[in-house]
Amino acid sequence: MKLKLFSVFIVIALILWSCKKKKESDIGQNILPASDLLNAIYCDTSTILAYTILDDTLRTDESYTGNVANLVGILADPIFGKTDASIYFNLSNPNNTTDIGFGASAKLDSVVLTLAYQKNTYYGDPNDALLFNVYRITEQMYYDSAYYSYSTRTYNALEDITYFGTGQVVKIDPTTNVYEGDTKYAPHLRIRLKNAIGQLFLDDSTHLKNTETLRQFFNGLHVTAKNTIVSGNDYGAIGYFDLTSPLSKITIYYHNGTNFTTKKLDLTIASNSAKFNHYNHDYSAASPLLTQQFPPTNNTILGNTTVFMQGTASTRIKIKLPYLKNLSDSGKIAVNKAELIFKVDMNPAFYDATKFFVPAKTALEGVRLDGTTLALSLDQYWDLTGMWGYYDATNYEYHFPIPSSVQRMANGVETDLMFTLRVFQHHTNPARVVLGGKDNAAYPAKLKIWYTRVGK
Repeated sequence: MKLKLFSVFIVIALILWSCKKKKESDIGQNILPASDLLNAIYCDTSTILAYTILDDTLRTDESYTGNVANLVGILADPIFGKTDASIYFNLSNPNNTTDIGFGASAKLDSVVLTLAYQKNTYYGDPNDALLFNVYRITEQMYYDSAYYSYSTRTYNALEDITYFGTGQVVKIDPTTNVYEGDTKYAPHLRIRLKNAIGQLFLDDSTHLKNTETLRQFFNGLHVTAKNTIVSGNDYGAIGYFDLTSPLSKITIYYHNGTNFTTKKLDLTIASNSAKFNHYNHDYSAASPLLTQQFPPTNNTILGNTTVFMQGTASTRIKIKLPYLKNLSDSGKIAVNKAELIFKVDMNPAFYDATKFFVPAKTALEGVRLDGTTLALSLDQYWDLTGMWGYYDATNYEYHFPIPSSVQRMANGVETDLMFTLRVFQHHTNPARVVLGGKDNAAYPAKLKIWYTRVGK
């Protein structure tokens, strides 16, 4: 027992010895008066325990995420493995019109699915061709239902409804305008569908009596690139699609009798259309430095060197600051400033900014032992730089001012507070990054604290 108490005393003494008065003028002088910096005790040796965890349960339906981009594509990442993003959505009558007809002697010309790109936005290598398959959903979707990253709707995988029934090869191109005749449109993807899809409606236009009737007959579509063969040398790409755009729709082209003037009818994706993203991650070819931090191995010690973060229901980082209470052993403290910093690991084995762009923003959240999360609003209040969670491309790092949390943890007000770090808007952001842990020789994580003692 005496030996245990002596060991604890040594640990506390070492931590306090490393936290000393220090004139640190490189960070924070624009926030704190110079006198506060000069009089504060500075510590940058408090232990940070971080490791990678799965982030595999996300709501991705529009009623939860809002009208954000929907993702379709596939990536083969030599570090994170294979990522497949696909979409499910249903359709509506154009402008909710009723009792739509095609006129006498209507003859089908073609059927085209168009999906508007979010302009100039993609992830991966757009030069790699993808195979897009389109399937007709066989069960209904509902706008007010909750759908998750793992959710699906049933469809017949043997009945691809692209024109030849084998998919369409495309390259993600969110920058080039598209012409239909002499009319120029914003960048969008065009996939020709089987004529039989349009013929269903020409044969019986009562399916277009109203939007509810349409959705009961034609439940919706599943669009995926999961059948594309990708490898570590043929990375693939993920496209961002704006399903709220008027360009996102199915268009039925037809003419009447001997009048060959082309007419068209759009089946649109309305504001009350159900839509959600499905994500699948295959880690079988991922780095073991990543996968061994997952169950069942749970080798969290690997996080001391490198931690891994990816959006689209992949991974986030768990963070613990276990020894902050030691700062108040000689009396309660007031934290003048505290900054948690994670650096991007620039090792070429991990870093490839040409294909796997570093997330522009990340999100730090509090989490308690019972799993409840809390926003760090008090900490963000003290972020006078406005750079909370944003990527500092000059220093290759992310900064999180957390003075309120550190003070409450050090003074024993918060006894079970931990943190998680994730990609911002991870519901619809496939970006990934590798960060240094506390023992990373070149890119160590740091917690920098300035504090003063205020009493017992």
